[in-house]
Amino acid sequence: MFNKALECWGSDEFPQKFKQAIKSLELGVLPLVDCCNHSAVIDQDTIEPIILSSSETSTKIKIKMGVFFCEVLSGCACSDDPSQAKILENSYCELLVEIDRANAQVEFTSASSVS
Repeated sequence: MFNKALECWGSDEFPQKFKQAIKSLELGVLPLVDCCNHSAVIDQDTIEPIILSSSETSTKIKIKMGVFFCEVLSGCACSDDPSQAKILENSYCELLVEIDRANAQVEFTSASSVS
């Protein structure tokens, strides 16, 4: 998944390939639940990553990213209006991502848990 992003490191294509790789991950892989304030149910279609900073070592690419997403708040459709049954609440999380240069394996850490 991150192989294409890794191949583009240092080019203008990297941010786009990195975001595509993040969006293609299964929901449980990203540690976004720790950033939820309401329901811990995340609408995967709303995940929007942004790169805040990046650096490299000889073995890893390190990225600090922000992730905008929506939490699903279950409501009541008492008025027979199904649009009220699902409400989305905006949320944000910062994560540190390390991509291993040898095998494109990725490790996520919450930015708030790192000093």
